[in-house]
Amino acid sequence: MAQRHLRNAYKDVILEGITTIPHLRHLRSAVQRLRLLFPLHRWQWMLGLAFFLLINGYIGYRLYQDRDQIAQLWDVQIEPVWLGMAFIVQTAGVLIAVSGWGAILRCSGHNIPLRTHFRIYALSNLAARLPGVGMVAVSRVFMYRQQGVDGVQVAALALIEPPVFGLAGVIVALATFSLSGSMTAYVSPWLLAGVLAVLLLLLPSPLFRWFLNWLIARHPAATLRWQHLLFWALRNIATITLGGLALYFVCRSIFFIPESALILLIQCWALLVVTGALLFWIPFDLGVTNSVLVIILSTMMPVPQALLVLVIWRVWGVLVDLTWGATGLALQV
Repeated sequence: MAQRHLRNAYKDVILEGITTIPHLRHLRSAVQRLRLLFPLHRWQWMLGLAFFLLINGYIGYRLYQDRDQIAQLWDVQIEPVWLGMAFIVQTAGVLIAVSGWGAILRCSGHNIPLRTHFRIYALSNLAARLPGVGMVAVSRVFMYRQQGVDGVQVAALALIEPPVFGLAGVIVALATFSLSGSMTAYVSPWLLAGVLAVLLLLLPSPLFRWFLNWLIARHPAATLRWQHLLFWALRNIATITLGGLALYFVCRSIFFIPESALILLIQCWALLVVTGALLFWIPFDLGVTNSVLVIILSTMMPVPQALLVLVIWRVWGVLVDLTWGATGLALQV
């Protein structure tokens, strides 16, 4: 017991010493957040770390096999034209997603302008990059409460959104299986069909209808039904398809890939959305979905190139989110 207290005191002394170094103050706050988060989400951390180690161990093994390809990455040149096309289709996709989100809130009894939805949606996408569970829901609750919207409704709909996108992703992935160039050798369409069947059976179930009745009872003008959620998922099919098209454009900006890879990359993005919907409960960004993206990309290119695509895709995503966030703030003025 005395040794445990001594270790804790030693850690506190080290953390206090860090505060005397200006550049490491953020590190101290991050360490403190991790110490608080781990006991609250212990099983989520353990499963997330297991996924992280398993997937990245496989990536490390593949990277070692393709180590001769690393030297070729120094000659890569990025073509801005393809990035511009990626931004256009990504913006179109987010506008479709925002309109779908606005339609659901309108069915919940709240008629809010589209530009307000866009501002809140864009800023909540930035909040999603912060560590923690439910950052999107928390940020949307805070901003929609300023518009007079019930926070419980917003939080519930924000937590429903990942499964809705997952349903749309399953539909897109299944649709692309019928086209040439899909990854039928790596993913079983029967597994996705089973997931789709479970989700479609869950929507009209008595339990889910009870949940919707409880949700709409919080506003007298609410008309939300399970059919609206199905239409929400169908609308996001276009969002996911445009996301896959944007991924294709980003890949084209770095390497030459044939047009036949478009179907494969759309399917890749759809499967990534499904993976993100299944793993949204992870309390910290452990990079599991990014690792899945590398594995899927490695089916059409060497692993070093797939890692480079991931890095550029991540940096590009942050720049796009910052642009949307700045636009949303400008619309508020």
